[in-house]
Amino acid sequence: MTAMLDSFATDLTAATSLHQPGNLPHPPHAIDAENVPLSGGTDPTYGEVRWRTLINGTEAAPRDMVLGIAEFGPGHQLRPHRHTPPEFYLGLEGSGIVTIDGVPHEIRAGVALYIPGDAEHGTVAGPEGLRFAYGFASASFEAIEYRFTASA
Repeated sequence: MTAMLDSFATDLTAATSLHQPGNLPHPPHAIDAENVPLSGGTDPTYGEVRWRTLINGTEAAPRDMVLGIAEFGPGHQLRPHRHTPPEFYLGLEGSGIVTIDGVPHEIRAGVALYIPGDAEHGTVAGPEGLRFAYGFASASFEAIEYRFTASA
């Protein structure tokens, strides 16, 4: 039994050493959203939304995911669009409607939505505005090709 426990301890030590920052493909880091400037604004192509991309890759510092926060004023919208990678939203403040492939879904604080890859989706904020976290399994936000649906 002692030999088995010693072997387990050795295996655990080896596994722990694999997770040191110098051994990881992407070193851990922390980002304070307050230190990330807002992008976006009002544009006839995408609507009226601003965002802060908090975790994002570059050629010099690749990542395996993208994480950000989208912010909408009252009644503002992100026009219907598609992109290849799936996406998630997690409501933080306010409320709104996210329509995914023609089906409306309420979003508010604590509500998570999964948006399949290439699903058409758009968002309209409620009367108090809307903030949600968004994320993709993608190397960078810039690598995601947004394809907006033509307005009628």
